[in-house]
Amino acid sequence: MSRRHHDPVAVRGARPHGATTSRGAAPGAVVPAVEDGPRDFVWRGRRYTVCAVLASWQERRAWWREVGDDPSGPPNPQRRVWRVEACPPSGDVGVFDLGRDDDHWLLLRAHD
Repeated sequence: MSRRHHDPVAVRGARPHGATTSRGAAPGAVVPAVEDGPRDFVWRGRRYTVCAVLASWQERRAWWREVGDDPSGPPNPQRRVWRVEACPPSGDVGVFDLGRDDDHWLLLRAHD
C-alpha cells in the first residue's frame, strides 16, 4: 500500500540536473550523463539517508494546475521520479518516491 503526498522536501547530495563529473575525466570537467539520484532528504523535520535507488523514471505531472499569469510560460510537463529505499537515524527502512520539478523536490508517495 502507498500513501500519496505532495510535500516539499530538502534533498541533499543530488548533482545538478543533466550534468555530472565522470571518472577518468579531467578534474572539474562536466560531462552529460544520467542524473544522480538523491543521497538523503529531510521530510517533516526528519532526515532520511538513501540506502538504495530502486528505480527512476519520467512521469507527466498536473502542470495545468500551476498555469497562471507567469510570463515565462507553462511549466515543464515532465517530472523526474526516484523510488528510493531510505531510513531515518533510528527507525525502519521505508520506500519513498521523490519527484523533481525543475528545481523543486517533493515527496510524492510513501510505500508500506
